[in-house]
Amino acid sequence: MTVHKFSDVHPLTVLGTGTVVYQFATVCSGTIIGKDCVVGSSVWIGRNCTIGKNVRIQTGAFIPNGTVIEDDVFIGPNVTMTDDKYPRSGNKDYRAQPPRLCSGCSIGANATILPGVKIGAGAMIGAGAIVTRDVLPDNISVGLPARTHVRLAVNN
Repeated sequence: MTVHKFSDVHPLTVLGTGTVVYQFATVCSGTIIGKDCVVGSSVWIGRNCTIGKNVRIQTGAFIPNGTVIEDDVFIGPNVTMTDDKYPRSGNKDYRAQPPRLCSGCSIGANATILPGVKIGAGAMIGAGAIVTRDVLPDNISVGLPARTHVRLAVNN
């Protein structure tokens, strides 16, 4: 593993072999990142996240506390994930609902994933999409709000 000297990785974070964390990235406590991952510059990863192996998280992405990201996921630059359906300062009723990204999915640059959304295995989210509901495996979802337009051909 390689951690750039200008990144902030909490000592209770577990990083897999071959993982690289670039400058100005923040990885909070309790997060586990698998082997052969890349965490780009200025990425923020919250507490207690679980990130599989061979995941690519590009510059400027925001990943909230408790997010689960499975193996072989691509997260484009400046992707924002959220976990609070009713954000308010001092909200005493706050209940975290982080998203879940299943194996092999890809999230395009500047996409926003809303609380509790599950992105299915092999699905693709278009750049700039706002994803308000679950995306089924092997589907492409684009737009504002994101809608499924095409099912990917599965080569098995």
